Amino acid sequence: MILVVKGKDYRKLAMKTFSYVGLIVMFYFYYNHMSDKFSQTNQSLVKKLNIKVDTKKNKLTKKLEKLIYKEAERIVDLLGQHNIINIKIIEGKLFIICDYDTDVEPLLVRYGVKAMMRQNAKNIKIAIDLKFIVESRYEK
Repeated sequence: MILVVKGKDYRKLAMKTFSYVGLIVMFYFYYNHMSDKFSQTNQSLVKKLNIKVDTKKNKLTKKLEKLIYKEAERIVDLLGQHNIINIKIIEGKLFIICDYDTDVEPLLVRYGVKAMMRQNAKNIKIAIDLKFIVESRYEK
């Protein structure tokens, strides 16, 4: 019977240790490089998306402005331009001030209870909620 006793080879052990340490260092640098690259691409995508969202908001805002403007024009046509004193938008409401002898029946037919009116000896003040106008007229 032959018995072989192997001794510890310090060179092989040092090479294995060096290889594992080198592998760990490589993965560490690769991870840092890829995370930097990913964060840069992520930031550029976020900037592009913000620009797209801003343009969508601008388009939506312009569309709503046109919608409200057209509705104000319709109101002026219904009441008669010579009867209108002033039109304003304040705090989400469209305020219309017209002469005291103006026929407001067309607005009552069109808006019903949503058109709040106050009449005094000098003029008639009408307030219409913009939310109602947008909800009833807006098409996506």
